[in-house]
Amino acid sequence: ILINLDNKLEVGDLSGMVAVARDLGMADQVIVKENLWNQTRIATVKAAMEAVGGGFQFMPIIADDAVHDAGFAATVDHAFAPRAIELINWRAGAETLTETGGPLFSTRMRAAAVRGDWHIWADTYAIVNKPGGFLAGGRGDELAVQASLPREAWGFWADRGATIIQTDEPKAAIGWLAANGFRVPYAETGERVEPAATASIN
Repeated sequence: ILINLDNKLEVGDLSGMVAVARDLGMADQVIVKENLWNQTRIATVKAAMEAVGGGFQFMPIIADDAVHDAGFAATVDHAFAPRAIELINWRAGAETLTETGGPLFSTRMRAAAVRGDWHIWADTYAIVNKPGGFLAGGRGDELAVQASLPREAWGFWADRGATIIQTDEPKAAIGWLAANGFRVPYAETGERVEPAATASIN
């Protein structure tokens, strides 16, 4: 079981959350996530991570309402050396689908991910009482499943470098991504096969 710990409290509360995971003997199954948007925030979160200690994964979140330069990812990479960075392309009231994925899903960002050896994580899952594709420029699970346009949702993000897609439709997403050459299944040895240009589903 993978625990996606997307902190909605204060950064200082992370120590208590991780302590619970340690008490349960499952800290290594936890991914702790925090939004980052400038150098001050990076310093705050880095200090909190150092205080908590190791034994779990930390994954930064970068959203395009606050960050417009893909170069910021290099700063984040230098500070945390993450295995993945979650990128958000807010729909932000748009009545049309994003054509580019926004400033974060760019060629520069893909190059930064390759240089830093980290995954680009995209979110296509639905949020209750929010427009479809709220975190994905309109290109979310609803577009893939309800409108029967998986290429315009999961395929779009895979084409823009996403190697991890968080979805509420794992069966449909895995089936489509595998059938269209985007996904490599887990190896029977338990080791992950990680070629470029593949998408994983969590």
